[in-house]
Amino acid sequence: MGAPDSFSGLGAAVLDAIPLSLYVVDRELRVVAWNRGREQGPLGRPREKAIGRPLKAILAPRGFRAARPVLEEVLRTGRPHESTLESRRGRLVHVRRLPVFDGARVSHVLCTFEDVTERRALEMRLIASDRLAFLGQQVAGVVHEISNPLAAISGCAETLAAIASRAPDEADRRDAREFGEMVWKEVTRCERLLKSLLGAARHHPSAVADVAATVSAALKLLERHPAFTGVEVVARLPRGLPPASIEPDFLQQVVVALSMNAARAMQGAGKLTLRAAAAGNDITLDVLDTGPGVPEPVRDRIFEPFFTTSPGEGTGLGLPIARSLVRGRGGELLHRPRRGKGAWFRVLLKAHAA
Repeated sequence: MGAPDSFSGLGAAVLDAIPLSLYVVDRELRVVAWNRGREQGPLGRPREKAIGRPLKAILAPRGFRAARPVLEEVLRTGRPHESTLESRRGRLVHVRRLPVFDGARVSHVLCTFEDVTERRALEMRLIASDRLAFLGQQVAGVVHEISNPLAAISGCAETLAAIASRAPDEADRRDAREFGEMVWKEVTRCERLLKSLLGAARHHPSAVADVAATVSAALKLLERHPAFTGVEVVARLPRGLPPASIEPDFLQQVVVALSMNAARAMQGAGKLTLRAAAAGNDITLDVLDTGPGVPEPVRDRIFEPFFTTSPGEGTGLGLPIARSLVRGRGGELLHRPRRGKGAWFRVLLKAHAA
C-alpha cells in the first residue's frame, strides 16, 4: 500500500501529538502534512494554507534554497539527514529529514524541527564548567606566583622615584619620574586584572554598566594599539540605552577581547563596527568585522578554552572567559553566521532592574 498523499484523522492527530514542529513533503516537494507545531511561533502558518501547496510557496526564499538540495538528496539516496542551525532570533534548532519508504522507493520526506537552545546551553555549561574549574585552579596559582614579582616591581618603581629626586639634571629627574609612574600604573593595572580573574565567578546583583560609556572607554584603550593602526572603527551607540546588569570592568574586558580578535583577523586593515540596541529587558551589542570570518568547520569550537585559530598570537582564553563573564550575569555571547565577508559576534545583556 502506497504512502498517503495527505494525512487526516488519526494520522494528523498522531502528528499533532508529537512534541516537535514537523511537516511532510512528497517527491514533488509538495506539502502533504503540517502539524500543530508548524502552526505556532513567529514563522507559523495555518495548516489549511500549507497542505497541498508547493513547499517553495510556503517557506521564505532563503529557507527553501537551503532546504531543497537536502530534501532532494534524501529522496535520491534514502539516507536521513540531520543538522543544527541557528535562527535569526539566536535560537538553535535541530533539523531532521527522514525518508519515508513505499517499498524500496522513497515516497516522502518527514522533516522535524526541535529547539535545542536550552539543552545545548546546559551541555556547553557543563563542559565549560569542568574546564573552567581546572582553569580556575591554574589562575589561582598564577595569581599567587605573579603577585610576588609585581610587588618587587612596585618597590623598584618607588626606589626609582626616590633616585630621580636626587638626580642632578632636571631632564633626568623628569624622565625618571615619568618612567616610574608608568611602571606603577602598569603594575596597578596587572593587579586589578588578576583580581578580576579571581572574582569573575562572583556576580554582584547591584553591578551596573553604562554600555555606551564602557564601549567608548574600551575603544579609547585600544586606539593606540599596533593592531588597530589601519582599522576603521565605527561605534553606533544610541542615546538612552538602559544600564546593563554587569560590572563595567567585565563588559570592557568582553569588548576588548572581541575587538582584539577582530583586529587580528583583519590583520590591521579593515572596518570594525560596534552597534548597540535595546528591546524590552534585553540589550544587544554587536561586534562585526570585515575579516575572513570564522571557518565553518571550527565554529562549534571557538568558545572552547585554549582553542585558537591563530596559534602563536593568542591563548585561546579570550572568548571562553568573555562568554563565562556574560553568562554569569544572565546574558549570552553568540557567534552569528554572516553573509559575505567578516565575523559577527553578539553580546546579549540583561537590562538592570531599577
